[in-house]
Amino acid sequence: MEKVHAKVGELEQVFAEVASRAEVVYQEYKKALAALGAEPLPLPEPAEGSQVILQLLDWLLSEFEGLGEVMSVANDNAASVSFEGLVGNLLRAGAVDLSKLEGGFQYVPYEGLSEEVNKIQDVKISYFERFWEPSGKVAVRTLAAAATVVSFSFGWLCAFWFFAFLW
Repeated sequence: MEKVHAKVGELEQVFAEVASRAEVVYQEYKKALAALGAEPLPLPEPAEGSQVILQLLDWLLSEFEGLGEVMSVANDNAASVSFEGLVGNLLRAGAVDLSKLEGGFQYVPYEGLSEEVNKIQDVKISYFERFWEPSGKVAVRTLAAAATVVSFSFGWLCAFWFFAFLW
């Protein structure tokens, strides 16, 4: 019986450790999502005993359900900033005629551009060194931070109106 009590004590320590580390994991996850313009759901109050693990797994599952959408929006923002930066620089250099890209222009899918992609590798390196690294990433992160503030403020506004009409 003494061994059983010792094992139970060990398990209780493990559960307490899981609960205490959950906040550290949450804060790191929150920083990562902020870079994408999102915020995690609040971490639930720690449950007792083994329920803490199940509760955290449920919370993680709910977070993963929305992560695809967060990543999609972040990818769209990066593509938009990248396009604007590249085409803006090409316009400034007089190297592109936008009228050729308007109206009925048919974009070739990426898979069909292998020859052109091979030709531009040196320019791509230059683009990343001279545009994306020094300013493109910053622009995407700025958009993401602004989206977080807007969604946070909008969330509080919705909560305010919900409770105002509830009372």
